[in-house]
Amino acid sequence: MVLNVIFRFILTANATSWMVVIYGIKEHWKFWLLPGWGMGLALLLIPIILSLISIKLTNFFGRDGMRSCQECVLADHEFLPVYLGYFFVALSINDCMTLCFVYAIVFVFTFLTQTQYFNPIFLLCGYHFYHITTEQGTKGFLISKGKVIRNVKDVGFTDLQRINDTTYISRKDEGK
Repeated sequence: MVLNVIFRFILTANATSWMVVIYGIKEHWKFWLLPGWGMGLALLLIPIILSLISIKLTNFFGRDGMRSCQECVLADHEFLPVYLGYFFVALSINDCMTLCFVYAIVFVFTFLTQTQYFNPIFLLCGYHFYHITTEQGTKGFLISKGKVIRNVKDVGFTDLQRINDTTYISRKDEGK
């Protein structure tokens, strides 16, 4: 239970931290002796490191399997507008106090709605996102490493980690 809340908190930070990263780069934040480009690079590392931590945390979740499903639809492209929205909001904010309030509101809404499971850094790590419908008709979300699943007949996972009742992650490139 506590681990799940920590995981959800990290996933929410993954999803929303881009707003702070873009704002910091736009405002040319300085830290210690880092040049501007160095600070920008450091800011970019924050969501990457949080993403890698969240992938490692899935080791501690319950295990499950899925032999087949009724439907498996690629969802990699669906969340791009959300991330572009974060970028545009960050670019339009004029001061740090406004950023803090807007970020807090977005963070709370994202945390409560659990829409934070999509993470563009996961795409760079070789993961893909799918909306699935199980054989029992339950709709869910699958995060899977490996080649894009193009056919529902290719769905077969023996080693899934359960994030919640309807979300699973497979860290291995499995097939049927």
